[in-house]
Amino acid sequence: MYSNQWLSKTISGVISLSLVFTLAACGSSSKDAPASTSSTGSAEAGSGTEAASSTLDNTTVDIASGVPPWKGRDNKEVTLTAGFSKGMTGIANQFAIDKGWYEDAGIHLNFVDTINPVAAFGAGEVDIADGDPGTYIPAIVNGVKIKVVSNMWRSRGAYWIIAKPGIKSFADLKGKKIGSAQPIGGMPLTLMEVLSQNGIDPKKDVQLVPNGVYQSAYATFESGEVDATIIHQPFATMAEQAGKGNVLAKTWEFMPKYQTGVLVASEKLINEQPEVVERVLEVYFYANEYAKTHLDEFLPWAAKYLNLDEKTARTAIESEIVLWENDPIVDKNRLQVTEDLLNQYGMQRDKISVDGTFDNTFAERVAKRLKLGKYKANN
Repeated sequence: MYSNQWLSKTISGVISLSLVFTLAACGSSSKDAPASTSSTGSAEAGSGTEAASSTLDNTTVDIASGVPPWKGRDNKEVTLTAGFSKGMTGIANQFAIDKGWYEDAGIHLNFVDTINPVAAFGAGEVDIADGDPGTYIPAIVNGVKIKVVSNMWRSRGAYWIIAKPGIKSFADLKGKKIGSAQPIGGMPLTLMEVLSQNGIDPKKDVQLVPNGVYQSAYATFESGEVDATIIHQPFATMAEQAGKGNVLAKTWEFMPKYQTGVLVASEKLINEQPEVVERVLEVYFYANEYAKTHLDEFLPWAAKYLNLDEKTARTAIESEIVLWENDPIVDKNRLQVTEDLLNQYGMQRDKISVDGTFDNTFAERVAKRLKLGKYKANN
């Protein structure tokens, strides 16, 4: 059972996104028209494709010893506008920003602080961003001149479903209010799918309430506005430690093939400064692999950044360490699963093919240089 408020917000959200995609479209008259392919190489290189050579290949990198690939390199100074995640979703990248690694690599960043940079991309106001492919893929198909260039450091949804202490099972959720984060998008889709897999009809058995993310979502849970909610870490750990809630689900265990995180660049940047795209990904993935393999250094910083004690920060981060894959290379099949689920749950009107929406050229090169993903020594 959905509240009138939920329906109103959902309809408003769909209309808003439709307007964004329509206004941002640059010359595409058909939503089925494939996105243009950049000139960087094999646009959809995958697991069976070797990385193409790069002008950045002749560099020394040793993540274990803290030697970054940009050290000693003649890095051309560039300025970019970026829309990067904060909180737990962007934590190691924020670590890199704080340590000045982008600056060291000659990349000066201006930041767009927005949950959805699609409109900014359409207006030419942002060069690179991370986020939900369920937002970006339809935008690309509708003509926004962007392309997926890699996974995020983790690409399976690090979402948790927490509930009040008296709610011990999914069956106990019937008749309850559940926070869905937003009216549409990856988090409500994930919630609905996990509920469905556990015998709860999200349209009939519960009331879904868009309650925001991070602190906003947790505040509605603490206040009793919702009985359960989908949420990010560290709030699941905080709820358990405070005795205010218990974990019903780690959603990635129910949806292992659902793709939730990508990096996207403007076609202008890809076509005019392809090396810069590669350099950004290089810093991004170096930082994430460094943080993962240097937890004794990273965790004190992370605790301060998250405004938590170090024990809580460690528990929250280590609880999701299985998702910290640092594999830049996009899996087409997983992208398609995401789009199909959005269509299945009515969050996307038309079925969309992901063909032509991503370019693994840069991801392949960076993965090979940093020895990540399929290029790891034990793979």
